[in-house]
Amino acid sequence: MSKSDSKGENLVTHFVYRIPKKNHDAMLQLCKESNKLFMQHDVARYDAFQLSNTEVPMEGFTNVANIVSANQDEEIWLESLYYRDRQHMNEVIAKIQKDERTEPIMKQSFSLISSGTNFIVGEFDRLNV
Repeated sequence: MSKSDSKGENLVTHFVYRIPKKNHDAMLQLCKESNKLFMQHDVARYDAFQLSNTEVPMEGFTNVANIVSANQDEEIWLESLYYRDRQHMNEVIAKIQKDERTEPIMKQSFSLISSGTNFIVGEFDRLNV
């Protein structure tokens, strides 16, 4: 991990999921609420993205939409939470878990993703390159 990163974002958790297109506006609003919650509990940064292109530019590459088995009525979203390090992440998660707004946000997020699916999650350490 690089401790010299100017923003101090050395650990990131990514969430990949698919939602029915009809849930776009509701999920966008929920992401805005989540952003407020995360920032109040000292997350270094929060980003949310929607997959914009299902074309694959080169042979030998696979689009993420194929990996998560999205269909034409679904969107692929990615959320990223950035932390200074693992200790910072543990402190932030502890605060978020104690916040009364967390449970309703989590329940709503699970109700908005595509039926029969889960969030795909992974923690990534910044590499010193």
